[in-house]
Amino acid sequence: MADLVGRLDNELREPLSHYLLECQSLVTTQSMADPLDPARDHGVPTGMSSDGTWVWSTYWGYFVREYGIAVPAEFIDHARSRNFEPVLLDDTEQERIDSELEAAFSD
Repeated sequence: MADLVGRLDNELREPLSHYLLECQSLVTTQSMADPLDPARDHGVPTGMSSDGTWVWSTYWGYFVREYGIAVPAEFIDHARSRNFEPVLLDDTEQERIDSELEAAFSD
């Protein structure tokens, strides 16, 4: 992961991390220690989030904000197309994604 530090354009860090951290949380688990800074023993959020199209590990937002970690260009283009406005899923969308995730993990 250390090789990805600083690869994201600085002007994207704030809007992209906001998008990643504020979109719908699907699953929240206990936070974890920061592998890049062990002094931050419980600062990294964990779980899964989604905007209805993409599903990602919630920690993406933390690492984008704190370290400028690069994420897939396709995701950046997608978030930009939504003007980095976080999405809250309605019950139907959340159930659809939950079902898809359950099916993916049960295979």
